[in-house]
Amino acid sequence: MRRHIGLLLIPALLAGGVAACADPTPTGRVTVIASWSEAPGDDGTESRDTEAAAFVAVLDEFERRTGITVDYRGTRDVSQVLRSGVDRGSPPDVAVLPRLNDLQTYVHSRKLHPLDDVLGADRPADLEPQLVTLGGRVYGLSVNVVPKSLVWYATDRQPALTRRPPATWEELVRFSAGRRTPWCLGMGAPPLSGWPGTDWIEDLFLHRWGAQTYQAWTAGDLPWDSPQMREVWQAWGEVTRAGRSTPNALLTGFNVAGLGMFAERPECHLDHSGSYIVRDYRREAPGRFDFFPFPPFAARGGTATTTEIAEDVVGMFEDTPEARELIRFLAGERARQVWREASGGLSFTLNRGTDPASYPDPVSRRIAETLTRDTLCRDASDLMPAAMTAAFHRAVLHHLDDPRDLVALLRELDTVRERIRDEEWLDLPCLTR
Repeated sequence: MRRHIGLLLIPALLAGGVAACADPTPTGRVTVIASWSEAPGDDGTESRDTEAAAFVAVLDEFERRTGITVDYRGTRDVSQVLRSGVDRGSPPDVAVLPRLNDLQTYVHSRKLHPLDDVLGADRPADLEPQLVTLGGRVYGLSVNVVPKSLVWYATDRQPALTRRPPATWEELVRFSAGRRTPWCLGMGAPPLSGWPGTDWIEDLFLHRWGAQTYQAWTAGDLPWDSPQMREVWQAWGEVTRAGRSTPNALLTGFNVAGLGMFAERPECHLDHSGSYIVRDYRREAPGRFDFFPFPPFAARGGTATTTEIAEDVVGMFEDTPEARELIRFLAGERARQVWREASGGLSFTLNRGTDPASYPDPVSRRIAETLTRDTLCRDASDLMPAAMTAAFHRAVLHHLDDPRDLVALLRELDTVRERIRDEEWLDLPCLTR
């Protein structure tokens, strides 16, 4: 566990956090886990060019302002680490969860504390989209958002896409038809390989059938072997069939595949990735990349603006003054500002008060704008029960390996769905901005 020691013991209320003065000013310690872990750099020291470094900068600012020491642990398998701590009776005070369904699990088991009185009844209206409400109470605070419905390309290789990006999925398929390897595909993401493929299925489903049907699917109400779902997987087959995607896509890392666009002889031409990919593009091809929104199907009129998002959501597992103070700080503008700056403009938020103009470059500003004008639907696999998500991950890998088994594959997924109890599903609506 990495320990951060407060630089200044300042017995004062947080500046920039949500006001809630009922608690005494704490000066103790708070434990935090999240999915961001820093990796060693080439010189053996910890690399600061990571998502973890940006979050740690926020925690450092919190320590400086409050004198509260933060014990932070970053782990890629945060769900498993949290489960182990809860089962032992020693959970962290605060956890940042990338899977929204985990909130549902701990609400049912009464291990998660509500945040209504932590954030206060007089909280700013701009904060409301960040709140995750279950059963009429607030149990989560969204602190970081990844827009996923983005298609990336090399601007010097595909200038026509800058002038006029495809307006429909059908146009996008026609654009890619004449290229030997149009799509960069990488499914590798240990310990959760396969999720880049689930992002494909989710985006295709959302842009083919719309937000309402998408919500029915994520809530477990739509069979996997339905005609709607079969059409979506078949559409993905247009992208992934033999010879038309990155070789060895099952083994290629999700953050490596797209770099083939920038090779002297391009290895692929389009990359379907979330905003996280900008870090890798900046290192390998600064100034040579841009994106356009994932287009709707022509059958939906070609005009709908919907975006799939993933969220990192804070939950409170021990109700302490220090945990409350940290959550209030994370809900405030100062935390958002530090996170945005430390991430190089790659930390995004659902807060209505965030101005896209505050981002440092045209690409990050355009990403931020997608969160202000679109209908936002949460990542389906993050909403599903863990067993369903695991089966979904395996299914996309199997389908890439052998697309002939689609009918049997969808039936197997539906068998998993039918075995899950109703109360395990999380039914959260899409957000209309």
